[in-house]
Amino acid sequence: MRAYALWFLSASAILGLLGCDPHEGGGTCPDPRDPGVHYVSHEPECPGIDFACSPAQTPFSDECGCGCIGPEPAACPDPRDPEVRYVSHDPRECQLIDFDCSWPQTLFSDECGCGCIGPEPEACPDPNDPEVHYVSRDELECQLIDFICPEGQEYMSGIPAACGCGCIGPEPAACPDPRDPEVRYVSHDPGECAVIDFDCSPPERFFSGECGCGCIGPDPLVGRSH
Repeated sequence: MRAYALWFLSASAILGLLGCDPHEGGGTCPDPRDPGVHYVSHEPECPGIDFACSPAQTPFSDECGCGCIGPEPAACPDPRDPEVRYVSHDPRECQLIDFDCSWPQTLFSDECGCGCIGPEPEACPDPNDPEVHYVSRDELECQLIDFICPEGQEYMSGIPAACGCGCIGPEPAACPDPRDPEVRYVSHDPGECAVIDFDCSPPERFFSGECGCGCIGPDPLVGRSH
């Protein structure tokens, strides 16, 4: 009996050195203390156990037991989050679905399913708004168009490219009528106006914009006695 006990202890020690005890690290068994090792069971070959590992993990099933090796899968995006929009919760269906996310949303597709994460894109500026001035509603054409917004208006920004392009702001004031006897243009060229230095005589008032520059008011020379 004593000889049998000594033989059993010797065999156990040898197995421990070989690392076949799944409860001990080292040897050929995956180390259960490793955070990347996830045992489903320590029973050899895991008979009758059906399990699956996440795509980033590798399954194992041997004399040590069975389980998965690899990082824990990331938590699924919370469908209750207002910025999470699932297209499908079925990973296999997601492989067949063709969809896009609107900027600034980001696409996700994994074992959780697929969809978009991010705030809902802003709506396109309302073309019926009198302060919305579209140059084009074509996304590709907008990439080729070079245009300038009038003074007092701003370029459309922070909107989906599919909306188009243009300017937002009040319509520029009408140009002073050159046929008006109280309108005196110095130049009709805004570029030239930027470098011209001139003054208007009281009671005239100065103007300068996309129409040009000059003075508006009664001619101070009219009615002046000599």
